[in-house]
Parts: sequence; C-alpha cells; structure tokens
Amino acid sequence: MSFSTSTITAGAEVVPWLASAGPLAYSPMSPPERDYFFQYSWIVPDIFNPGVNKRRHYWFGNPSKDCPRVKLLFRFWNEARRGNLAPLYLSNGVACSSADVLAPIAAYRHADAYTAALGAERLILIQHGSYHLGDLETQPFVEQGEAVLYRGIQNAETYRLHRLTTEDIRRRLLAVHARSLTDSVVSFNTVHCNLVRSETTFLNDRSFVFNSHCREAGLQPEDPWIRSDLYSGYALEEWCASGKFGPNYVKLRTPLRNIRITTFVGNETEVKVIDPNKLEVIEAVGCKVREVCT
Repeated sequence: MSFSTSTITAGAEVVPWLASAGPLAYSPMSPPERDYFFQYSWIVPDIFNPGVNKRRHYWFGNPSKDCPRVKLLFRFWNEARRGNLAPLYLSNGVACSSADVLAPIAAYRHADAYTAALGAERLILIQHGSYHLGDLETQPFVEQGEAVLYRGIQNAETYRLHRLTTEDIRRRLLAVHARSLTDSVVSFNTVHCNLVRSETTFLNDRSFVFNSHCREAGLQPEDPWIRSDLYSGYALEEWCASGKFGPNYVKLRTPLRNIRITTFVGNETEVKVIDPNKLEVIEAVGCKVREVCT
C-alpha cells in the first residue's frame, strides 16, 4: 500500500508531518490509532537503501524496537493519544522559491519516569519523519522559535562564515531547499544524503542528491561554497562540536525554521541550514570568525 507524502497544504504551506493529508498526516494533536504508522519500511519505504529488506521492521526508521530512543518515541506518542501534549513551538513552512524558504518544524517537551532518571527533560523536534531527541536545557530559545547550533572545526584557528551577497545565487540555493521540502520522502532523503555513517547505511545516506538538484537550479555543486552551504552539518548539542569535532568550535543562533534536522538514528544531533545569512555568531571557542561574502 502506498500513501501520499506530499507536505503541501491547500494554502501552499508545508507541514512538518509526513503528509498534509491522508493517513500519514498524523501529528501529536491527531495521533494515529495504530503503531503501524510508525513502521517506516512499510509507510515510507523509499527512504531506505534499495538493498534493504522492506519486510523488516524499522520503527521510526530504526532497526531495533528495543532501542531506548525508539521506546521513548512510543511513550511520547502514547502521551499524545492521551491528549497530554502541547507544543513548545509549532510552525508550518514556506517552500516558494520566489520568496523566503522556511522549513516546517514542531518542538515538544517530553518527561516521564524514564527521562527523569536521566536528570533532564527531553526535547523532541519533528520534521518530515525525522526526530531529534535531546536535552531541553541545551536549547533555551525553542519557545521563541530559535535554535542554538554548534560547528566544530577541530584545530583550525579561523571559522569562515559564509554570507550570500549575490541575490541570484541565494535565490537559486533557496530553490534547491524549496523543491525538497514539498514531499516528506524527498525531504528525508536530501537531508540525510551525505551522512555516510555505519549507523545509517540502511538509509539513502550517500546519494548526494543535492548535486542533481543544484544543477537543475543552475548551480554548480562542485563550487566549494555551494557545497558547503548545502552539505555542512551543525550540532544541536555542544558535546558533539567540542568533543567529536573540536576542540575549537563556534556557537551560533538561527531561527528554528532555518534548520533541517537529521533523525536520531544518526547519533549526532545534526542539522543542516537553509540560509547561511540567518546564522548569528554567539561565541567562538578557541578560534576567531571571519565572514566571507560571495
């Protein structure tokens, strides 16, 4: 059985759910009655590598139902079924390439006996089938519609912050994102298309599909700045930038509707940014920042 994965509403907005209408249009305000709709290899099989056995269960895209984070998501959705959830932040997006391009996103607080043992409430971000599961305290501006991002640069002494000053290039770059936001499967595949990790080999994690989208928009994906703008990852939690990609890193702030989240399966709290012009530097740790305009 196939389902619609179009995310466009009648009013030309983009929803953060798997679809704007039909069985996959479920949300925490209108949760599905059956867990069937959390089994991604059945409902959105095209997010998986062609070699994957689609008969195997991939709950929320994860191959193990016993994974603690999968269990957390089941508890989250059970709370939704009881009517106990209210969003911290919820917004549809805009995918009109002739205007500003904004990603849809939903943010929720989740706390139960299990998360209490971890000593922190959990932040759950939802976007086109991807879930970010993190500590709520690491994102203090969520209710204001803002995200704090971290970018590790290892031992480099200078972080080069790209600014798009050529309007034609900026418009074409936004068009690439606009195209991918109108369908949840396309959206999921594009944001994960360069993860290339052992945890995500069963996804389409090395298709680099942004390359073809670039060419169709009249951009050259080989251009180092275009490639960086599309493929660079930022972390939503400081430990990832300072520990794994540090010791030097930059702390930034940007609207929540300017980020594309990768799902929890990747283990790195990673997001991509739509418009680099909307990045604001908060702090540079062990390095300096230099703006580069093109």
